[in-house]
Amino acid sequence: MPGKDEQAASLEAIDKVRQSAANHLGTNRDCAVDFVANLHRAVDRIMQQAGSQMECRIGCANCCSVRVEATEPEIFLIARVIRQLPEDQVLPILERLRNHVAVNDDMRHADCAFLEDKLCSIYEVRPAVCRRAHSLSVERCVSFAPEIPQNLDILLRADVLMKGTSEAYRQVGLQSSAHELCLTVLLALSDETAEERWHSGESVFPEDPA
Repeated sequence: MPGKDEQAASLEAIDKVRQSAANHLGTNRDCAVDFVANLHRAVDRIMQQAGSQMECRIGCANCCSVRVEATEPEIFLIARVIRQLPEDQVLPILERLRNHVAVNDDMRHADCAFLEDKLCSIYEVRPAVCRRAHSLSVERCVSFAPEIPQNLDILLRADVLMKGTSEAYRQVGLQSSAHELCLTVLLALSDETAEERWHSGESVFPEDPA
């Protein structure tokens, strides 16, 4: 567990991220959804620095059957990308999202609705929690071990960026909290007014009990 000095340093780092992001969002509120891509790029850079330590490989999707969370700007970014697809590609996505929500209502695990042939179909706009996910032991992942060895420094640095960015959104009056990915993307796609209402400061997704 981090000591007092480490905790203080982490809080200071989060505040710096918040201030920087809030300054940008305050003058570019109309680009609030696109802005979350900056968080994604920053988390990607952290992961690239420790790439040699990780045993994650293309096609390894063991972590894609656990709960995935995303914030409002991430959800709307994904919804935007899906809406740009041809209708014959959108309809199967909607069906998979509905099936995923139904399965999880029954309290059973299911592969992420965006997983296709063990690959992420929204890889370029996947949430920050997916970007920071990694394992130092593929054997532990395959066996669904209760604890997966990870690089603590990576997790802490990514958390600083994620927490600071979410605090910045809230500072400028925009909701940014964790929600179950598939359910909320389905809600965003089903309600064309959701993003506009979020931009006005409204809380458009139900409180997540998990």
